Amino acid sequence: MAEVLGTTEDIIKGMAADMGLEPEPEVLPDWNTRGYITIIRNNWHLLDYSQLCTLLGWDEEQLAYILKEDDFLSVKLGRIKPDTGPLMLETLDTAKINMTKKIRDITLSVRKKLPAPKARPFDFFSDIETIGICNNNAVATAFKYRIIYSYCAIYGDTFIDKDLIDLSFPDEMLAAYCNLGINGIWTQAVLSKLAPYPFDMSLSEGFDKRLDGVNYLIDKLNRYGIKLYLYINEPRSMPEGFFDDHPGIKGEPDGSGNNCLCVSTQEVQDYLRDSIAYIVRNAPGLGGFITITASENPTNCYSHVKNDFGASCPRCARKKKSEVLALVNRLICEGAHAAKPEIKVFAYTWAWKTLELTEEISKLLPDKVGLICVSEHGVEKEIGGVKTHVIDYSMSIEGPGEFAVKTWQSAKGNRHEALAKVQVNNTWEMASVPFIPVLKRVYDHIKRLIELDNLDGLMLSWTLGGYPSPALQLTNEMSRYKPRELPDFSSMVKELFPDYDEVLLSDAFTAFSDAFDNFPFSLGVAYRAPLQCAPANLLYRENPNIKATMVCYPYNDLNSWRDIFPIEVFTLQLEKIISGWEAGMNKLWTIPHSSSKIMQLIYDCAEAFYLHIRSMYNQVKFLSIDNNDTEREQYIDDEYSVAMQLLEIIGRNPMIGYESSNHYFYTRSNLLEKIINLSYLKKQFD
Repeated sequence: MAEVLGTTEDIIKGMAADMGLEPEPEVLPDWNTRGYITIIRNNWHLLDYSQLCTLLGWDEEQLAYILKEDDFLSVKLGRIKPDTGPLMLETLDTAKINMTKKIRDITLSVRKKLPAPKARPFDFFSDIETIGICNNNAVATAFKYRIIYSYCAIYGDTFIDKDLIDLSFPDEMLAAYCNLGINGIWTQAVLSKLAPYPFDMSLSEGFDKRLDGVNYLIDKLNRYGIKLYLYINEPRSMPEGFFDDHPGIKGEPDGSGNNCLCVSTQEVQDYLRDSIAYIVRNAPGLGGFITITASENPTNCYSHVKNDFGASCPRCARKKKSEVLALVNRLICEGAHAAKPEIKVFAYTWAWKTLELTEEISKLLPDKVGLICVSEHGVEKEIGGVKTHVIDYSMSIEGPGEFAVKTWQSAKGNRHEALAKVQVNNTWEMASVPFIPVLKRVYDHIKRLIELDNLDGLMLSWTLGGYPSPALQLTNEMSRYKPRELPDFSSMVKELFPDYDEVLLSDAFTAFSDAFDNFPFSLGVAYRAPLQCAPANLLYRENPNIKATMVCYPYNDLNSWRDIFPIEVFTLQLEKIISGWEAGMNKLWTIPHSSSKIMQLIYDCAEAFYLHIRSMYNQVKFLSIDNNDTEREQYIDDEYSVAMQLLEIIGRNPMIGYESSNHYFYTRSNLLEKIINLSYLKKQFD
C-alpha cells in the first residue's frame, strides 16, 4: 500500500490508526494467491491499472490474463475499468480531519462490541475431520460417476505451480471427498497452455511445466480414489492480428475484435485432435475431459450463433449447428482415445437450447462420448403470478425436468452414458454460504433421479458448491439404496445425525426448504441481485443509477435485481422467505449446536442465509420508498443489525462469504465500511 501511494509504511499505519483500524493487522499471504479477486474487486473503482498491479505484485500481462481467463472476471467487473487516475495522498483540511475522527469513533465502537475473531480467512478444513461428515466409507451404487469442483480451487493458471495445486486441492478436503463417495474432480484447462500451440508456440510457453503439474495432481487425487477431469472450452478465439499469418483458419467473428478458429478446416481439426492426444499421452492417468461447445468463451463458429446455417464463416454457413458442435466433440474424443482408449469424454449440453438440437448432436457423436445435462433445465414455475423457468443454478426450482429426462433417454438410446448436472450445496441463489440447509429439497431431487434408474452419474457442482457438507453426505447415503428401497426423509436425517432428534431436525430442514420455495428465481435475479454481498452492499440516498454486474457489483440497481418480477411481487416473495426461514431457525435453535462442529456449521449457514435475504429485503424497501426518510430509517437500523450479526459469524466461520471463482464476496473491512455508510446515511436523515 505504501508503494502504491508513494509513501512510507509508518504513514500508512498512522492513517489506519486514525480510522480506528488495527495499525499492524495480520495480513495472510493467502490473499495474494487465493484472495486476489477480492483485492481487485475492492480496488477496481479506486486504483488505476498500474497501481492495481503494484498492489498485487503483478505485471500488466498477468492482470490481463486473470481478467480474461479467471471465470470471466472482466465481465463480472462490468467489462470496463473506471478511469480513476492514480490514487494520490493529500493533506486533510479541518473538515476532513473531523470526518476521519468520526469514522474512527464508529470503527472503534463496533470493534469493542464484537468478540475477537476465532478463525482466519481461508482456514476451511482445519476441523473437517472432527465435523462428523467424514465417517462414511460406503461405495455409492446408484451413480458410477460422482464428479465435483474443488471448494477452494484457484481458477486461473493453477497447474504452473505445485504450491497453488496444493492450495486448490488440500489433502483434508480430498479425504473428506473420498469418504463422501466423490470419485472425480473437474477443473478448468486451456489447451494452448498444456500442449504445443502450432500456430504460435510463444503462447504455449511453460506447457511442459503445467503438464508436470497435471501429473502431480493426478497422483495426488489417485491416493484418494479420485480421477481428474479437465474442462475444456476450445478452440479459443484469437485477435484479428493473429490471422494475418493464418488467414486460412479464420472463422466466425465474436463481436469483440476476435475471431473463432474454424473447426471446418483441416488445420484446426488436426490441432484439436493432436493436442488432446498429446495431453493424454503425457498425462496417462487423466480420467477424462468435459466439454462445453455452445457457450462460455467463443470457440467454434457456432458457439455463439443460434441458428442453423446462421454463421457468417463461409465454410460453416453451409453446415447445421449440430454438425459443428458434434464435430468438436468427435475430434476431442478421437484424440483422447487414440492415446488411451478407455479415457472418458463427456459433452456438457449447456446451451444446447432445444431437444431437437440435442437429439441431432447425440446421434452424430461417437458412442464413447457421454452426455451431461442440467437436471432442472427448462423446468417452469409460477412465482407470485409470474411465469419463470430455469436454465441452470437453481435449487428453489427442482429437477429433473422434461428436457433433461428426454436428453438422458436420447443419450441412452444412442449408446451414450448419461449424467445429471445438479447443485446440492448452493447455487447463485446464494453462493456466500458453503451449503444452503434445504436438505428436504436435495432429498426430493436426488430421490427422483435415483428413481429414473437410467443415469450413470452426477456432476455435483459447477465452480460453486464443492464444500464437503451434509448435503453431499445425504446424496452419498441415498445413492447406496435401490430406487424402491429409499428410506423417507426423516429416516435419512436419522442416518446422517444419529445423535440428534431427527424429528426436530427434519422439521427444521423442511421449514427451510418450504421457505426457499418462495425464492423469486430468474437467471437475472440470481446473477444481478445482491444475493452474495447484500450485507456489505453500500446504500445511497440518491441512486447513482449504475447497472448491476454479474455476481459482483449489484450497486443500487433495483430494476436489474428484480428482473422479470414486479417490485410488489419481488418484495412479497422475500417476505415469505424471511417468515418461513424464521420458523426453521426457531426449530433449529432448540437443538444444541455450540459443542458440535457439524451443527455449528448448519446453524452458521442457516443464519448467514437469513441475514443475506433480510438485508436484500431492507435494501429493496429502502430503494423503493420515495420521499419518506422516516420509513427508510427503519431499514437502515436493521441493516446495521444485520452487519453486526454477520461480522460475528464470519469471525468464527471462514467459509461464509467465500466462493472459489469469486473468492471472498466481502470481508470484515467491507462490513465495517457498510456500518460507516449506514451511519452517514442516518446523519443525512436527521
